[in-house]
Amino acid sequence: GPEIVTGNPVKRKRLIRGALAVVFATILLAGCNQNQPAGDADAFFQQGNAAFEQGNLAEAEQAYKQALEIDKTDAAYWTNLGVTYYSLGQLDDAEQAFVSGLAAEPNDAELHYLLGATYLQLDKLDDAESNLQAATELDPTLPEPYFGLGALYQLQGKPDEAIKAFERFLEIGPGQDPAAAPAARATLEALQAGQ
Repeated sequence: GPEIVTGNPVKRKRLIRGALAVVFATILLAGCNQNQPAGDADAFFQQGNAAFEQGNLAEAEQAYKQALEIDKTDAAYWTNLGVTYYSLGQLDDAEQAFVSGLAAEPNDAELHYLLGATYLQLDKLDDAESNLQAATELDPTLPEPYFGLGALYQLQGKPDEAIKAFERFLEIGPGQDPAAAPAARATLEALQAGQ
């Protein structure tokens, strides 16, 4: 109902961010990097992915860190470590991991998206916007950054921009998370109704 959009701002932020968090944690790289990583590093990386899929986040974190001890230049290792931190609620650690990933792979749209979503959670809205925008420029077919921008513009009280972003998300979506499209539709309807 309308209370979702017009109610207490903290509650509203939590709802928007809750929806965003669901969308967020679904981007986990399988590790199809051009540079062939060292065999051991890749083995730790695959071990981390398996642990993450089973919900063993502490084990995943350790495995990704072991991969990074061998090869710090693989953005996929940083990305998945960041997603693991994000899933654990360790947002500052997630931010650092994504920044390190972007140092290795500056034009990675998914990394810009993930960093932008993390900044959104940390209330660093300008940083969130620049990274989400960068993600849409680097890969216009990636739906998730548009969801992030919709949430960001909604938090900033820019309903017209939010509507455009959510419409774009639904146009190219649904993205990797089945809950995202219904969340975007519901938010869009509320925004269009001026609530």
